[in-house]
Amino acid sequence: MRRHLSLALSIGIAGCAGGTASTGASQSPAAGALDISLPDTNGDIISPVAKRDDDVFILAFWATWCQPCQQELTKMSGMYDTMKDRGLEIYAISIDGPDTASQVVPWVTRESYPFPVLLDRETQALTRFNPRGDIPYYVVLDASGRVLKDHQGYMSGDMDELETFLDGVLRASD
Repeated sequence: MRRHLSLALSIGIAGCAGGTASTGASQSPAAGALDISLPDTNGDIISPVAKRDDDVFILAFWATWCQPCQQELTKMSGMYDTMKDRGLEIYAISIDGPDTASQVVPWVTRESYPFPVLLDRETQALTRFNPRGDIPYYVVLDASGRVLKDHQGYMSGDMDELETFLDGVLRASD
């Protein structure tokens, strides 16, 4: 009993609740496109599209007030640097609402993430890929938008598991 309680507490502490809940999610857009268009921190509309058939996308949902999200994005930054040449594309998707949205750009500027940060103010991507609205949360998609893996919460070792998974699905180094 103590072991199960300890695990439940660890899981509960590891994530932040938030976002908007919704049901139903289309997860198979046209080949090569994720069928998402969101503004980045500069206001430019970004529509992630695979350059090659074996590209892999990570959509990482986060918010400025979620400390586990911040830890996850920091770890993903290092992973991105070592795997981007193998077809890895990461998009950090902020779900900050009106009360914290003004903190996103200063946060991203300070952290200097090497991947695009998109703003999901109207919960377009959240509703589709993370209908429960839990964060941190990431989804791994192939080039056609098919979900390969998803994960809610953040604990030490999660990024090692993700890196091992990606090593098996990304193309070999050139």
